[in-house]
Amino acid sequence: MGMRYEIDQAVANVRIIGTGHLSMPEMISVVDAVAEDPRFCSNFTVIFDIRNANYTAELNDGDAFVAALKRREVNFQNRFALVVPESIHILAKLFCLLAQVSGIDRMQCFTDIGEARKWCGI
Repeated sequence: MGMRYEIDQAVANVRIIGTGHLSMPEMISVVDAVAEDPRFCSNFTVIFDIRNANYTAELNDGDAFVAALKRREVNFQNRFALVVPESIHILAKLFCLLAQVSGIDRMQCFTDIGEARKWCGI
């Protein structure tokens, strides 16, 4: 349980996968790990897949999420798809909107992995 990621250099893609009960600090930590991985390049697309995880938002999670994205903005220059269960889709869309308002316009939220892959061009 927790967070893990897979880097596919052949298609310039990262898939982050979350299972179990997740917190925002765990999700931010895996984004930091991806950015620091020497196999990763800033032009890779990212699919952040937490469809099989449980997440309960804390009061400051939206701010923490946007701050983490801003801090790593130079590392993630391509599309970033957030794939979530239907139960938190509205919340995830809000987080994407917060990111967009903060100047990060390469993020979209999905409930279907196929739609996310299509949007990312994979």
